[in-house]
Amino acid sequence: MGSLVDRAILPGFYIGGYSPGVRRQMIRGADLAVWQSGTGNRDLVFVHGFQNDHTAWRPLLDRLDEGRYRFTSFDLLGCGASGAAGEWERCTIDEYGADLTALCDMLDLDRPVMLGHSLGGAIILSAALANPGRFAGAVLVAPASTTGLDFLPDEASFDALAHPTREQQRALARAAFRRPPPEEAFRELMAVTELASPEHIEGAARAMRTFTCQPDLVALDVPSLLVCGDRDRHVPLRNHLATQQAIPRCGLQVYFDIGHVPFVETPDNCAADVGRFLTTIR
Repeated sequence: MGSLVDRAILPGFYIGGYSPGVRRQMIRGADLAVWQSGTGNRDLVFVHGFQNDHTAWRPLLDRLDEGRYRFTSFDLLGCGASGAAGEWERCTIDEYGADLTALCDMLDLDRPVMLGHSLGGAIILSAALANPGRFAGAVLVAPASTTGLDFLPDEASFDALAHPTREQQRALARAAFRRPPPEEAFRELMAVTELASPEHIEGAARAMRTFTCQPDLVALDVPSLLVCGDRDRHVPLRNHLATQQAIPRCGLQVYFDIGHVPFVETPDNCAADVGRFLTTIR
């Protein structure tokens, strides 16, 4: 895919291409693009959201202590610089969760802390429920609803999510923010979004519609933190609160007047709150 020099154009918002230092990992037959940095002894693994890639996390990574942590980020199958999926069934939450666990095993990450945004939060929940004791903690940033897409008004709304036109993709991306990002930044975001394969989009959308694991969350055995904004237009606040309340050991941080991407819209506050949570994990 090539690599470009990243540059900040407002606090917490980056545009540009892929990070240098990519490594390829074959995971369960999937060709994944993986990046690692930091020199610390606590592993953090970052899972990006729907139609996105690993670069979304840079505002947060730049604010965490790379001397204390080792960061691992990757592009989901069908996204960014990772390989393509042959069918949408390979791009569901459970399939991605199995990829995540296998990647941690291959990289020899011993009980990492997982950080997931939106779809990535659901992937972490799937992996943690399937592998008790494997992870040391979880940070769920505006995670996909654990009661499915019960907030969508009709089937046409789901069709627009699973089989979007370019204009529908742009509308979904704009709705992630409480306030519109600068146009140049939005164009770069759309360049990433438009790399997402149809298989990823359909598979993830179908999986989010049937992701009704809330009753199972009582068995989640990891300390967790749920972070969200009160003006999230992708997942309603009531759904975030229900997810947080269903997890036995889950803290909550709700930001005022913030949308679906708090680590971009209020990066300093988000990094500080995540950092404090990380210090509580043994």
